[in-house]
Amino acid sequence: MNTLRPVLVVHGFLAPVVSNLPIHLALRRRGLRTFDAPIPGLNTQDIARSSAIVARRVDEILVETGADAIDVVGVSMGGLIALHYLRCRGGRSKVRRTVTLGSPLAGTNSAPIVGLLQRLPVTAATQMARASEIVQAIADAHDEGDDIVSVYADGDTVVSRESASLRGATVVRAPVGSFPFGHYQLVVDPRNLAFLFEHLEAA
Repeated sequence: MNTLRPVLVVHGFLAPVVSNLPIHLALRRRGLRTFDAPIPGLNTQDIARSSAIVARRVDEILVETGADAIDVVGVSMGGLIALHYLRCRGGRSKVRRTVTLGSPLAGTNSAPIVGLLQRLPVTAATQMARASEIVQAIADAHDEGDDIVSVYADGDTVVSRESASLRGATVVRAPVGSFPFGHYQLVVDPRNLAFLFEHLEAA
């Protein structure tokens, strides 16, 4: 196990950076170095702009740590940001593995998100819809060399298994997920966090 490999955690839509704390604590206890990429406005801005922030943060972390590559964990919409960086902003040479947690990689038409689209005049909300330009761009930039693990949970009312699926990604079910809290259990339940660590450490 490489205990020095850095891991960047990208927070989700309408989530403050501090919401990543359970992930940081779980991974640091297991010997990994974790970092944030703070995105302003509770991560509601354009996903392409947010992936530019991730790009700068990755470069900073690689300089700081001396590592030659980084792992990225994307939480919910943070997974779309992470994959936009990987596939559309030249991140492949700097990322070893990307693990997404409850991320709408194929977009989502779930009732909560549809309601959100109708009420919030923010770009990122519409970009999570199925067939959005961002979702399509990520799908079209498929490469066989991508190392992506997409984790979904039973009982997730926001992101289904179908929504979490993407060509080139390994789609896996989290150990714990119960209706209607599956989406949130991905980032707080210790069994799911241990599962995340296992997938970061897998050869």
